[in-house]
Amino acid sequence: MKDNFLKGVEFAKNELQGFYDCGGSFSALNQKGRSEILGVFSEDFDWRSNLKNAADDFNAFDSLKRHCAHLIRAEKQMPNDLQHWIADVLEGIEPTLTPPRGRVSTGLENNMLIPRLVEKIAHKFKLPRFRATNGAEISACDAVQRAIISIPEAYEIKSRQYETIRKDYAQAKRLGIFDG
Repeated sequence: MKDNFLKGVEFAKNELQGFYDCGGSFSALNQKGRSEILGVFSEDFDWRSNLKNAADDFNAFDSLKRHCAHLIRAEKQMPNDLQHWIADVLEGIEPTLTPPRGRVSTGLENNMLIPRLVEKIAHKFKLPRFRATNGAEISACDAVQRAIISIPEAYEIKSRQYETIRKDYAQAKRLGIFDG
């Protein structure tokens, strides 16, 4: 089992390093998660309603801004009203709203990079997902944790402790991320 654990750590390091080498960023994944929560990638996105409310409603403003970014990246046709609005935002003509006090959904709860890596390692190297009751640090969560702390670029990942990684994995499991 120890040999499989070490292979799991190496695999996790390679996966994470590859993610960063390709220009990936954990915070960018969180932002994509926020965009998913707001539904900005949907063909049915109601940009007109959000445009009407964007000057006063942070979620409408944020949704519209993210929808424009999506259209630009996907090289899709952007309606003239949106083109003018995003240009006005960029030039400072339209107000830039700040998030309201309290918790705004960040997308972190949609970011399944770490839980998916735990599942992949558990399956590929036949490791338990969590530590046994004896506390031996030989689990897929431990392998991912060791990999995270060994990669300098991964400093941005807040899930750097075993317990946080375990809880994130358990939450993903409850959400049915690994079903099907």
